[in-house]
Parts: sequence; C-alpha cells; structure tokens
Amino acid sequence: MRHLFKRIVVLISIVLVLSSCGYKDIDKRFFVVTIGIDKAENKKYKIMLKVAVPSPDIKTEQQTFIVSEYESNSVTGAVRMIKSKLSKELDFSHTKMILFGEEVAQEDVRELTDWLIRRRDIQKIAWVGIGKPNAENILRMNRLTEEIPSNALFLTFGNTGTDSVYILSERLFDFRKRITERGISPILPIVESKGKGEREYFEVNHGAVLDDKKVRLVLTSEETKILNIMLKRMEEADIRVDKDGEEFFYIASEGSSAKYKVKVKKGKKPTVDVHIRISGILEEELEYTGTTNFKEYEKMAEQQVKQRVLHLLTTLQKENLDPIGFGLSYRATHFNKNDWEEWLAIYPHIDFNVDVDMKIEGSGLLK
Repeated sequence: MRHLFKRIVVLISIVLVLSSCGYKDIDKRFFVVTIGIDKAENKKYKIMLKVAVPSPDIKTEQQTFIVSEYESNSVTGAVRMIKSKLSKELDFSHTKMILFGEEVAQEDVRELTDWLIRRRDIQKIAWVGIGKPNAENILRMNRLTEEIPSNALFLTFGNTGTDSVYILSERLFDFRKRITERGISPILPIVESKGKGEREYFEVNHGAVLDDKKVRLVLTSEETKILNIMLKRMEEADIRVDKDGEEFFYIASEGSSAKYKVKVKKGKKPTVDVHIRISGILEEELEYTGTTNFKEYEKMAEQQVKQRVLHLLTTLQKENLDPIGFGLSYRATHFNKNDWEEWLAIYPHIDFNVDVDMKIEGSGLLK
C-alpha cells in the first residue's frame, strides 16, 4: 500500500508539471487580429501579423497595435521568426481577418490556405479577402473610428456594422471548400485602400472570382451585387432602373430570393432555369411625374434585372467560372463516375433562362 501511494504522488507531480508548461497567462500573450500576406522582394512571401497591444487604461479610446513582418518561403518559417522578435506568446484565437495581397491572389493561394486550415488555433470562421494594392496598406491603416485594431474590417464583413449588398463576405471554411470542391468556384472580396494620412480609409464594393488557385475575373460593383443576390446572401438591395441611358428611379428591396435548376436531358439542349423574386418600395424618382404607374415600373425593373443577371452568368460562363455552384448541383443529381468530365463538356454550351418577378409594394411615405 505504501509503495502504491508513492506511485500516485509521483504521477500527480508529473501531471502538474506538464500542465504548467503548456499554459501562458493572458498578460503573457499577444493577440493576432489580422494576417496579411504579400509578395516579398527576396523571398516568396512577406507575412505580416497585426497584433493588438492591450492598454493598461481601460478608459482610453486610442487603439494600440503593432504590425510585425518577416519574409520567408513558407508561412510557418515566417511565423517562427516573428515570434523570436516579440516578448510574448502569439495567440491566433482572435484572428478574424486574413488578407492576400493583390499580387499573391494572382498566383497560387492553395498552399497558403493549407497552412491556415491546418492551424488548430485559427478559427475557420475568419473572413478572407484581397488587399488592394496590397495587404500591408490595409493592416497598417490607423482609422480614427476604430477603438479596437481591425474592428472596422470585422464590422464590415460581420454584418454587425454596415449592411451593404456590394460587400461580398467570405469565410475561411467556405473559401477552402470552394477551392477543393469540383463544381463551385472560389470568391473573395476586394478591400481597396483609399486616401492618405488621416483621411485614409478602405472601400469594399468589388468581388473577385478564382479558379482553383488564383484570380481569374474581377467583378464590377453591379456584378458583385447581382452575385450576392444570386447566392442569397443579401435580401436588401438597391435596384437601379434606367431610361434612355440615364438613371430613372430606384427600388429599395426589402426581400429577395433566387432559385435555379439545372436541366440536362437527352436530345435537348442543356439549360439552367433561374427564378428571382424581389419585393420593395419605390425609394427615389429622379424624374418625378406625379403619377406613378407601378405595373409599368415593375416591368421595366424586371427587364433590366434580367439583362444584368444574364450578363453576369454569360460572363462567368465564358471564363469557365461557376461561383453559384451549377456544377455542384449537377454532380449532386448525377452519380456517374465521370460526372465532372460530363459537366465540363456541358457548361460552355448551356443556355440560361432567367425569370424575374418584381413587386413594388409602395412609394415610401409619399402620398
């Protein structure tokens, strides 16, 4: 019994020693909030970590951060060297934003996402985007409206701050799925730096569509809006309607839905039927007539939205890109061993049948 008691004491002592080695107090940690990856001059990548520095005064409104960087041919090597320059342990559990520089996004990003996905301390719900002209400009931006480092980015993509149909939010887990899954193309928002000095800010109203490794197509703001509606990521949107080449009126969408069905039958040309429903109010008339004909306005809006959707779909088809996932839908309903090869042969020749149902429910508070 005495011998057994000694063994238990020794085991408990070992467990206590091991647990104390792996734990670091919060005051001995630096929290990485944003990761930036740009092209380097002498190496493959320039890895940048934006680290939030806790303030001893909880009442202060001034944000404090540092951006530590290192050039390396691998992300792992860069992070290890950055750790050697800091006095505290790096903690990635609060990393909510990952930015690829514009030049990096034009090359292969698969190995970068591989590192991000493998790290167990990086949340897979972090947002991913492209920094224009590079990620460094966005990371070093010191916005007066930020009380927490990178909080402006978190509010932009998290739908907790601004709410815009032009912002194409993309999570790390979905981006990785789109890269590895056949039948759906990866997408990323473009975060563009504007202004200089104290007036520096960023703008997010364009999206990019990638093949399985790099950017192939940059969307306009209007195309980004249509893609958001098609992906059912945003119900509220502004619908511009033109007349004789000039802006005529705007509809503020209060609800929208999009459905599609891939039809491939023997002896018939393959088609994709797209049905979009939008309801809203007449928000502004740039040419006020005094007598608004809702039925006529609805027809005008339906026709123009249809043209814009068709333009986006045919543009993506020409580039052999499929961010909506028509190919994934086809593979989910066809269980042949060569379903992917079949889809690659079908997609360039598919016809799109677009139907838009627009409903104007009122003219705001105007009587």
